[in-house]
Amino acid sequence: MKILSMRFGAGALLFFGASAFGLADTAAGVQALKNHDYATAVREFKAGVARGEADAEFNLGIMYARGLGVEKDIAQAWDLFQRAAAQGNAEAQFRLGVRSAEGWGVQQDFVEASKWYLASANQGDTLGENGLAQLYEEGFGVEQDYKMAVHYYTLSAQSGYAPAEYNLAQLLEKGKGVKKDDAQAFQWYKKAAYQGLASAQEKLSEMYAKGQGVEANAQQAYFWSTLAAKQQQKNAERRAAALASKLNAEDLARSNKLAAEWKPVLAAAK
Repeated sequence: MKILSMRFGAGALLFFGASAFGLADTAAGVQALKNHDYATAVREFKAGVARGEADAEFNLGIMYARGLGVEKDIAQAWDLFQRAAAQGNAEAQFRLGVRSAEGWGVQQDFVEASKWYLASANQGDTLGENGLAQLYEEGFGVEQDYKMAVHYYTLSAQSGYAPAEYNLAQLLEKGKGVKKDDAQAFQWYKKAAYQGLASAQEKLSEMYAKGQGVEANAQQAYFWSTLAAKQQQKNAERRAAALASKLNAEDLARSNKLAAEWKPVLAAAK
């Protein structure tokens, strides 16, 4: 199962931009947000919007999208995103790409989505890179091109974006757009799994169980399947049950303890 940035689109609308270096009002607004002072944040962002600052437009759009300090107004949010995107704000460009890809209030248009994802990706936006890679992989809005998909997944994955790490691993495992390499696929699945991506944890368990791309290890397979099962991965639940019978009581107890104490480790962006 491929991890789609489109499926993360709604969540992406909740992120605030922090790229407003040197923009006093926008920087003050971001600081107010950190302090949960939404009224001040709105006031500061509006001052930036009045001067046509793209980062202020983007952040105020987020506040309208979430109803923070203002009445929730999705139409107003999209208007602000469009204004910010037109000025080159990569985060706003990505969101417009998601909107076109998902058909949120507009006709679904993958060609339009590809334009916005490309604009975002050209500025090094991790989500834009992953979104564009998906379109190349599926041939939505662009000619299907697995090599281009690998290229953009790699850029996004190198920033530590777990869905891109997973998607890149899928292509490496299948040998699409790149030479088949189970060992490399395992490493990318592992990076995503350590960030808590359930599907990657399930794949890591599977590869440890099969000895695919890594030396077979029933205890590691059980450990990762246990973590994935906690996130309702049904295949992982079945694998954990089957693997439990292969472990002695001491190893089983140790693995359960480690799984109970485990916490995801977020990757540092490039």
